Amino acid sequence: MSIRPARRSAPPLAVVRLAVALRRLLLRAADAVVPGYLAVYDKMMGAPTTVLLHVVARLRIPDLIEEHGPLTADELAARTGSDADALGRVMRALVSSNVFQRAGDDRFAHNGVSRALITGRFGTIRGFAEFFGLPPLLRAWAELPQTVARGGSAFGRAHGRDIWAWMGEDDVARAAFVEGMSDITEQAAPSIAAAYPFNEVRRLCDVGGGSGMVLAAVLAWHPHLEGVLYDAPEMLAEAPPRLAANGVSDRVECVPGSFFERVPSGCDAYLIKTVLHNWPDEGALKILENCRAAMRPGQRLIVVDFLYERPSTLISYMDIAGLAIFADGRERRRADFERLFQKAGFRIGRVRPIPGDQAVIEGVAVA
Repeated sequence: MSIRPARRSAPPLAVVRLAVALRRLLLRAADAVVPGYLAVYDKMMGAPTTVLLHVVARLRIPDLIEEHGPLTADELAARTGSDADALGRVMRALVSSNVFQRAGDDRFAHNGVSRALITGRFGTIRGFAEFFGLPPLLRAWAELPQTVARGGSAFGRAHGRDIWAWMGEDDVARAAFVEGMSDITEQAAPSIAAAYPFNEVRRLCDVGGGSGMVLAAVLAWHPHLEGVLYDAPEMLAEAPPRLAANGVSDRVECVPGSFFERVPSGCDAYLIKTVLHNWPDEGALKILENCRAAMRPGQRLIVVDFLYERPSTLISYMDIAGLAIFADGRERRRADFERLFQKAGFRIGRVRPIPGDQAVIEGVAVA
């Protein structure tokens, strides 16, 4: 995974929303003009498509095409140690889904969609394409009918433990997840840095901050800030090159620990980026309470998370991923955040939407 400086301009929210709305409208229009069974059939192929994307992401097929130009199935197979016939069929299936395109009769080339699978490219989703197609996650999805019938965690039912315990022991899964989170966060980081008045903050703790992508972006945009990066030791191991690439290493203290046990004190604001949505209300509340225990009245909590205010494919499927995979996590509406904040000792303050169905939600610690 390449490390890139995080200081970029934030895309205009109105433009992003318009593009997403237009895409949704065109997809619905396409479904409306074909027989219903064809539209349903396309949607039934979601699981195979997940695995197809996993295969090419795991083999780094997009990287090979980016480096060498259009390649045949035989050439791709030789470079990846794969079966040429099987790989060719995978590539043809992805072309039919508008991932890659044909160049002549037998070569495969990039299009705008497949370029989002190139390692290290801004806007990539390669890490998540590999992660969500891993066999343990697919087995968890197979348990979703039992979860609908009985409740509980589909991943836990399939594997006898939650996904975080599994990732702590699986280096391949953890690396793919960290890469995916870092790349997605890289795209959101400029919007976060621009959406909140960090000029009002002096020392910022990023709770569950992983490799430090958001903290690096915020510090790059706001040179007066100092930061604390707080996460599990295996996550913090990914942070040094990220912080160094952004020139903020000397302004960040890395502190290992679990936000279910404690949160370090000594900061005047605390940031939580897409953490709460991974947990049910009792888990999210525990994280918030530990943040509040580290804070004085009047200090601020800055939650960046999905805000379920309008239906969209992204947020609806993230909500179901929480049900099936992420320890009964869930996406929340503003009223849900207000309720959790109040229970944990915060009042809700400024709420500022950012691209990607997310928002920067401020909590102010009360006495």
